[in-house]
Amino acid sequence: MTTVLAICLISMAALVGQVAMSEAGSRTVVLKDLAFSPKRVSINRGSTIKFRFLEPDTDHNVTSIGSKRFKTIQNRTTGTVRRTFTRGGIYRYECTLHPGMTGRVTVR
Repeated sequence: MTTVLAICLISMAALVGQVAMSEAGSRTVVLKDLAFSPKRVSINRGSTIKFRFLEPDTDHNVTSIGSKRFKTIQNRTTGTVRRTFTRGGIYRYECTLHPGMTGRVTVR
């Protein structure tokens, strides 16, 4: 009986993992008019944030701040840069070129 229960629990854990992976996707954060839009995003683990730079005349960057970190996106004016979040938590970021330009990703 214990072996059957263990096999059932392992099977359920594998199924839950597959469901979590199927919910992973992507969200877009636009950098325009000296703001991140949306300013706050919630995603599942394994999802990707696409940072879209839409101000050809204004440099922006995305610099991770706080205890949870991701790789900084260097100064740019246009294009898209992706970051995938594999660990849960709250990731805060800012554009160091424009005080007050901040955002947050919550990873479930």
